[in-house]
Amino acid sequence: MNVILSRYVFITQKIYWFAYLQMLWMLFTLLGLVIFGGFPATHALFTVLREKDLSTGEAFRTFRNAFASSFVKLNGAAIVFGFMFILISTNLLILQSIYMKYLVMGMLGLIFISMIHFFQYFETKKPLVYQIKRAFSVVWVLPKNNVGYLVIFILLLLAISFIPAISFFFGISVAVFFIVKIGESEENQRLKA
Repeated sequence: MNVILSRYVFITQKIYWFAYLQMLWMLFTLLGLVIFGGFPATHALFTVLREKDLSTGEAFRTFRNAFASSFVKLNGAAIVFGFMFILISTNLLILQSIYMKYLVMGMLGLIFISMIHFFQYFETKKPLVYQIKRAFSVVWVLPKNNVGYLVIFILLLLAISFIPAISFFFGISVAVFFIVKIGESEENQRLKA
């Protein structure tokens, strides 16, 4: 009976934890008026999920500090990535060939994956241009991670399609949790060293 009860408590704590982080992410994204809050809030979520055994108060402080310390720099990155997305996605409207449209969608996927790597390796002290270049370089070095990120993204899209209410409360935080877990692989640790 104690085993079942301890499992129940563990699962309940995890559900609460992910819902709490999701609410923090949404609150800080809204605090930045969505456009200016998305990137810093996502970075703060990555930062909190890398930490081990935080209480809710410590998680809030860590989230708030990561959000505030990187707000300006990450909004610069948001502008760069947004510009790339807009510039390349306009080709979907211009190009008529279906093969060229597939190529453009592949390039958009490459930008999306590099954006995930950008959050994985972001450091506030290094120049923004260096970090964006590093994110695009790492895409080619870690193909297994890229497959994992795509699987997580596809599962997130399926969850949003079929169970939107649950995805609203857990989607981003659970997805980032698994992205961080993939980022803790030995290959990633060697790249960080």
